[in-house]
Amino acid sequence: MEIILSTSNKDKIYEIQNILGDQYCLLSKKDLDIEDFDVEETGSSLKENAYIKAKSLYDRFKKPVLADDTGLFVDALNGKPGIYSARYAGENASYEDNNDKLLKDLSDIKDLDKRTARFITVLCFIDENGKDHYLEGELEGYISFERLGHENKFGYNPIFIIKSLDKTLAQASDQERLSVNHRRRALDKLKVLLEEIK
Repeated sequence: MEIILSTSNKDKIYEIQNILGDQYCLLSKKDLDIEDFDVEETGSSLKENAYIKAKSLYDRFKKPVLADDTGLFVDALNGKPGIYSARYAGENASYEDNNDKLLKDLSDIKDLDKRTARFITVLCFIDENGKDHYLEGELEGYISFERLGHENKFGYNPIFIIKSLDKTLAQASDQERLSVNHRRRALDKLKVLLEEIK
């Protein structure tokens, strides 16, 4: 089955392909020569933003589409950065910019137990008939006091301590990270859905 992904992020594409497996042919925006095709994420939730991204591509190609929206929700910051995680430090913010801002915003909180956070991913899959399906995955953890780890440094991975492993996502091996990660949990549910649709 061919599935169009609403992303050009090579890290994300690699991760999704690893999880779904080779029986699915994933087409990125780059593969379709539409890297400049962007939609404004005007939703007020992860679910709404995932739908906006998926629907815009489905309307254009009328093929199965997968879009996701992921947020990091920090309890001490009343759920921030939440749906603004990718641009927490401003439009076009780098991973480092976002990490710096979050560490600074939590600098007064010296107790790790009060730095609880969770990653939530919501997938929107629109099948070839245009029906939308939603799947969610969550990963519990803490925000560290500094960057830890040299691998898998994209996003907030260097400062997010996985509760069940007691290490950051950037310190975890590929196998460890993929076994617990929020996107993995949502994609595992998607695999079940895709088998049912077949």
